[in-house]
Amino acid sequence: MRTVRNILLAQLAAALLLAGIVWIWLGSGRAIPTLLGGLIGVVPNAFLAARVMSPRAGSSAQSLLRAGWIGEAGKLAISAVLFIAVFVTLKPLHPEFIFAGYIATLLALPVALVFDGRR
Repeated sequence: MRTVRNILLAQLAAALLLAGIVWIWLGSGRAIPTLLGGLIGVVPNAFLAARVMSPRAGSSAQSLLRAGWIGEAGKLAISAVLFIAVFVTLKPLHPEFIFAGYIATLLALPVALVFDGRR
């Protein structure tokens, strides 16, 4: 449970850090898409973690597998909905910053696992 929390916190920290750097260098017009891209990476992962880590998911192997499938399907659906919402509503768009924030949160996962494994 602690590892999952640490991964989600590392992803959130990566999104906030990158958005902060972009804000300092390029202003809020590009920092907001960066932050939104990062949140598009974090929120669906939190949903997946909540599904898999729920007490009902661990009651049997079959229920854990079902929770994993539902969590992954929900993660994909949430990601798609969030991307669509950002692309439709955010003006000016700056898609390169949206994807930079998203990719930063994805790259935070293996980094967080490496640091968590050293304890």
